[in-house]
Amino acid sequence: MTLIRPVVLYGSETWTLRKVEETRLAVFERKILKRIYGPYIDFDTEEWRIRHNDELKNLFQKPDIISEINRRRLMWAGCVWRKEGSLIKAVIKENPTGKRPLGRPRLRWKDRIKKDVKAVEPNTQWREAAEDRKRWRQTSLQGW
Repeated sequence: MTLIRPVVLYGSETWTLRKVEETRLAVFERKILKRIYGPYIDFDTEEWRIRHNDELKNLFQKPDIISEINRRRLMWAGCVWRKEGSLIKAVIKENPTGKRPLGRPRLRWKDRIKKDVKAVEPNTQWREAAEDRKRWRQTSLQGW
């Protein structure tokens, strides 16, 4: 898993995942873990069987892939917001004008950051919290 996870998570700081994509990533991670840990012999029935998801979670003992993506996204958001004069910060601050396509609006990155921060600290404005590096680090590590 030490080789696979970094490859899968490359660039995950900028992703805005829908529920379907989160489910697919979680399923992929469980498939890999089942492959790594393999089947084992159940001494009660004396047969080989595949490990259950809760057994894999106990064996792996690291946060699941979705929690890791959320943590990385929050940490990177803090870095971007604190960096003065960067192009990325200017893009995040900018409020584009023009027509949007019909239908449901796509999930924006900054909306996802707001949602992640609300899940950890409900009454926090993410831009204000990101200015204080220590507080932001605690926020991004808390709950994931």
